[in-house]
Amino acid sequence: MIRICITLLGLMLLGGCAGKNTFNDLRVSLGLDSAYHAAVVAFNQGQVMEARERLLSIKKEDPDYAKAQSFVKDKVEPARLKLLSYYSHKGEREEKNNHWAKAEEAYQTAATLSAQPQALKKRQASMNLKVRQLRVDTLYKQRKKEDENWLNWKTSYEPPQGLIYDDEAFLKVSNDLNKNLETRLAQTWALAQYYRDKDAPELAWLYADAYLRLSPDIKKAQDLKNAMATALPKGFVLPQEDKKVEGTQEVKTVRVVKTQGSVKNVRRLMNQAKWLEARQGALILRKEGNADAEKLLETIDTQIKKHAEKSYIDGNLAFRLERIDEAVVFWQQAVNWMPHEQIYVNSLRRGKQIQERLAALKSDAKE
Repeated sequence: MIRICITLLGLMLLGGCAGKNTFNDLRVSLGLDSAYHAAVVAFNQGQVMEARERLLSIKKEDPDYAKAQSFVKDKVEPARLKLLSYYSHKGEREEKNNHWAKAEEAYQTAATLSAQPQALKKRQASMNLKVRQLRVDTLYKQRKKEDENWLNWKTSYEPPQGLIYDDEAFLKVSNDLNKNLETRLAQTWALAQYYRDKDAPELAWLYADAYLRLSPDIKKAQDLKNAMATALPKGFVLPQEDKKVEGTQEVKTVRVVKTQGSVKNVRRLMNQAKWLEARQGALILRKEGNADAEKLLETIDTQIKKHAEKSYIDGNLAFRLERIDEAVVFWQQAVNWMPHEQIYVNSLRRGKQIQERLAALKSDAKE
């Protein structure tokens, strides 16, 4: 029995915030809850379409059938139509303000609420194209500037007249630059393949193009670039390659204030439980080659992970109790601790979406 409880608890935590409420599915399948009650819980959490799906799945012979049909008619359908209007109008507002990504998300949500989603899906696709176009245009300009700087730096450490051609000081920094350039090349090719496999041809094209800029006449890169150019969505325009990027960025030396990264200061921040600040100081120590840096970082990262996990679990528990605002606060804390942990980011995003839906149901649809 204890083993079963532990398993159920694990499934509760894992299924907390990913799409449809898998915890409710589990309870219904085990006979611990009725489909009707699970639907009401979903509805109260702003999951209108999930509630609708659960209610409509209840068979006529089920004793909850009659009230399920009434709940659909009296609660779910009015809420669905209100949210449909809200997100359709939100998409139009965001589109008008050139907020393509927000407009795409709003149209996508509206489409899931519509009985005839074709027009909304078309507008979503239009916004998606604008998002992809803006992303690539911006990345292309930035990447080209960076690559040109790398190529300039590669040949910038030539010994001046008066020194031998293989002067040690110049040779060392030149070798270091070449090693870094090789790493950049490898990373660039990995990104090109990654986006090819993710069916994002415009980004795969971008990184294949960057690879060729740093290492011309490489057949595999040219083949990938050509293939991705033919796989682009209709209406997508590739950046103009023949336009020269004006100017290059100067190499700026960032002055590091070493007192910020002193071992004493980092330990003081750790004693005060200021783990994020302590981590910044420890990273400076590592950059300076301090022997204590790795051990300090290991201790700090363990504490950061511990705090993030606790905030995430607290958020899940609050969500179970239908305290959405409280759950969002906890998930925000988890993201603050570990901003690159995708499960925390996804939970926070979903929590905010639920907040928005519940607020929309309490307000006028066009607000």
